Amino acid sequence: MAHHPVVTLLVGFLLMMSLSPILSAHETEGVFLFYKHPGVNSDTQSMRTPPMGAAHAISLNIDLSTELSAEQASQIKQLGAWLTADGISHNAQVLIRTIQDARIHGLNPETYQLSSILETVDTLSELDEKLLSADRQDANALSLRDLRYKINELLDTNFIKLSEHLGQGVVNGRKIQRRYYRDAPRINAFNLLVSISNAELSVAEALRQVMPSHPYYAGLKTTMRNLLTEQSTQVQRTTVASDNDAQLISEAADKQTIRERLLETGDLTMEAYLASDPDAQLLKALRAFQTRHGLIASSFADSRTRAQLNRTVEQDIEAVSLSLERWRWMPRDLGERHVFINIPDYRVKVIENGATTLSMVAVVGKYKHQTPSFTRNMSYIEFNPTWTVPAKISNKELIPKERRRPGYLASRNFAFLKRVNNRLVRVPTSSVTRKDFNAASFPYILQQQPGPNNALGRMKFMMPNQYAIYLHDTQAKKHFTLNDRAYSHGCIRLADPDAFAQKLMSDDGYSQRKIDRTLRSKRTHHVRLREPLPTHLLYLTTWVDENSKLQIRPDIYRNDDALLDALRKAGTSLSEKTNFSASGDNDEWTAQGS
Repeated sequence: MAHHPVVTLLVGFLLMMSLSPILSAHETEGVFLFYKHPGVNSDTQSMRTPPMGAAHAISLNIDLSTELSAEQASQIKQLGAWLTADGISHNAQVLIRTIQDARIHGLNPETYQLSSILETVDTLSELDEKLLSADRQDANALSLRDLRYKINELLDTNFIKLSEHLGQGVVNGRKIQRRYYRDAPRINAFNLLVSISNAELSVAEALRQVMPSHPYYAGLKTTMRNLLTEQSTQVQRTTVASDNDAQLISEAADKQTIRERLLETGDLTMEAYLASDPDAQLLKALRAFQTRHGLIASSFADSRTRAQLNRTVEQDIEAVSLSLERWRWMPRDLGERHVFINIPDYRVKVIENGATTLSMVAVVGKYKHQTPSFTRNMSYIEFNPTWTVPAKISNKELIPKERRRPGYLASRNFAFLKRVNNRLVRVPTSSVTRKDFNAASFPYILQQQPGPNNALGRMKFMMPNQYAIYLHDTQAKKHFTLNDRAYSHGCIRLADPDAFAQKLMSDDGYSQRKIDRTLRSKRTHHVRLREPLPTHLLYLTTWVDENSKLQIRPDIYRNDDALLDALRKAGTSLSEKTNFSASGDNDEWTAQGS
């Protein structure tokens, strides 16, 4: 049975305030660089055993600052990274706390053997006490030495694994996601471990170096922490009727459950919930919810809206986990100024110092012509461009039209070219025969000349790449008014290319006079950007916006299930039982035209 939303919020808040964990494990002593890197002689990995001392509890109340103190650095140089004369070290405590907190990165702490680490620390502490009270019996001393080896092995191995997962991702994006053409950052975790053992870096500094520092990643971590807190309360989310065919919210019970659910999601504030015009506030909140989920913002609670209202917290946790993983694949330096294209959001943004300075809707590739994910520098704009047609489009689309309607290509201002000595040479129209048009593969290259019918419109924005992907104007303006905008052959069509060109040229130092003259010109010419602009095409079905709101979009290319399955197989998933598809019929989430 659903709980009243006010009770839900209150219970969640009280539980969140009580969740600061205190570990009841114990510090121990002895240090050993246990991880054996290929090519490293085991003789160089020597154990340095300090005198045994009293064990100390690991407390999460102590200050685990990023930098090592002089005393801590001295201890590491003498005794190693993980153990001190009196117990486990500052670095060990930071690593254990970070492993405990791995869930906010969408990672399962047991992937990093958290239970084994804590159990070993506890056993070491208990054995320490026995030795102190039993005159250091030889059998206990031997067991203690073995346990020291074990704790060093555990901490070495799991520092390596955690830093690699945070630094470059759990899985290889190129192998998991279709048309993914970006290499993840590469880190040398063993070298980091050596630097920690030499007191050149603390664990906190090492992990901070490798993990994403983007505000996008930080926002997702905060959202994940909130979702995990909600999950831990075990308070059930309000469920709305999913089989209600009435799109208008008219039934009192239906209206109330939707109102309570929107209060839980934060789209309906408590002030609006108690307002004198509750129906108007409800519809306003519903539209906000629909916008956050990539749905048409309306006053109707249709089946797609109801499916999203009924998402479980486990589904949200898994969805955010996928975006955290995808961000770990991204370059750490996006550029102070960059172009950001999130394919499922159908939107192009210009970002400067973390702030969006231009945003516009866009059209992306159909399901069968998917826009790839990659990063390149945008280096020039071509005005009044020609369109050299890919052979696949010529043979499958344009030549069949010419067969059905002779003269179609001429009416659309297409020229015929052939390659001679690695150059494109124009072929007279009279030389192209009906036999050529009926061939299985058209023997010439089609090129559409500049003009009002050109498919690329008046300009294209080039970031040279082997995938033939660029941003451009279009004649098909009607698609920009649609909610689902996957209609292109892979390139990005811009709703307002003039504003985009104006922004790029202005930021690049061109005068307004030069910009105006360029935009008025009818001739084909290039304008080179003096400062190439990093352009990132990526695929995120969840992210946190500038107002700290979780945004969710349809998985238009059906990439999420493959990534979720890969993370489950890798053992890092936070849930093995979640049915990830939350939208009911998956086809409803596939963009029109795909």
